[in-house]
Amino acid sequence: MTRHIFVATDGSQTATKAIDMAGTLAAKLGVPLTIGHVLQFGQSSAELARLADVEKLVQHVSRETKVDFQVLTGGSGDILARTRPGDDSVRVVTAVGDEILRRAATQAREQGAETVSTTSTDGDVADGIMDMAQKAGADMIVVGHRGLGRMKTALLGSVAHKVVQHAPCTVVSVR
Repeated sequence: MTRHIFVATDGSQTATKAIDMAGTLAAKLGVPLTIGHVLQFGQSSAELARLADVEKLVQHVSRETKVDFQVLTGGSGDILARTRPGDDSVRVVTAVGDEILRRAATQAREQGAETVSTTSTDGDVADGIMDMAQKAGADMIVVGHRGLGRMKTALLGSVAHKVVQHAPCTVVSVR
């Protein structure tokens, strides 16, 4: 019997589907839902900028952080690389993560989930998802599957695949 659901989000379309499913399940089962996001310090600036643009987060983040979002796409290097990020990039990445979580919590509540909490971490995405789920006491993890295809999955690895293979609880991968 499921007692607590954890859903991971990166703000993508498949993550949106995962939130819908997790919110609906949490409502039907009457269990708490925790929504987690792994901060994207390890992703390229272009990937974060694409995510923010697609989700219309640029204006919100710029207002909240008082940082010009163009700093993410400038030509002077990748500010989100695994090197120690500066204050502006930390504020932007954190603000994007906070907004993704805020929107996801609203979406889950719209699906009927009553008890919704959010959390974030950084580092390896799959490990972060499993760690946050464990800390939340979740016995089910819901993740979106990006569907990168066989070749990209083989070369890059798959977050959903790693979570399915290593999580100590039920994992639902949503397409």
